[in-house]
Amino acid sequence: MKEALPALLTGVAAGPGDRVLDLGSGTGLAAAAAARLGAEVVGVDFSPVMVAVAEQSHQGIDFRVGSVEELPFEEQVFDVAIANFALHHSGAPESVLREVHRVLAPGGRLGFTVWAEPEALEAFGLFFAAVEKHAGAVELPHGPLFGVSDPDALESLVDDAGFGAVAVRRLSLSWRTGSLDPYLAAFRDWADLGRLPLEGQKRIEEAVRRGAEAYRTDHGFEMPNPAVLVIGVN
Repeated sequence: MKEALPALLTGVAAGPGDRVLDLGSGTGLAAAAAARLGAEVVGVDFSPVMVAVAEQSHQGIDFRVGSVEELPFEEQVFDVAIANFALHHSGAPESVLREVHRVLAPGGRLGFTVWAEPEALEAFGLFFAAVEKHAGAVELPHGPLFGVSDPDALESLVDDAGFGAVAVRRLSLSWRTGSLDPYLAAFRDWADLGRLPLEGQKRIEEAVRRGAEAYRTDHGFEMPNPAVLVIGVN
């Protein structure tokens, strides 16, 4: 979510000359934002498809296929490590954080964002409510909601990995979109709704569009979806 990037990059004080590692780099938005600040950036993602997309979209940045739980780098080679809504995709976040601690130089800064508690995520809730009403107890894939969101738990997780000066704060973010089409397409792909009957898919989409009217603005739609920002120092 690009709306979190200013707070994330400010939190780690990324700037000219910094060696920045972007964990779970995806399409490269966070890496590109850090590069625009003058940092030397390396992005790592497990998906060759995502790495290819990032390389095509942000030429000149070093993107690599790799596991964030076993980073392919020597010790103490980065000044900053960031993860924008990526840590919750790992089944072993403690392993990721230990690896980050290993590859960060002394005094290096860690920053990552995760989604806030599920009940506060109105953009996600709009979709899930429609699925529950029109598809029943369909098993959805594990995804961005299923990570640690409790501030105390997050602070302990980072502290246990060896970081100090841990700071945790809430970001009051919203999804802003001029059209619901990208929003629906993203959830349709994530939840694999194509396996449902066409009539069920249609009803879910119609329910989301009706519910989204409560979030309509002069410029489209604005749906609250808060996050948590965590900062630590190596």
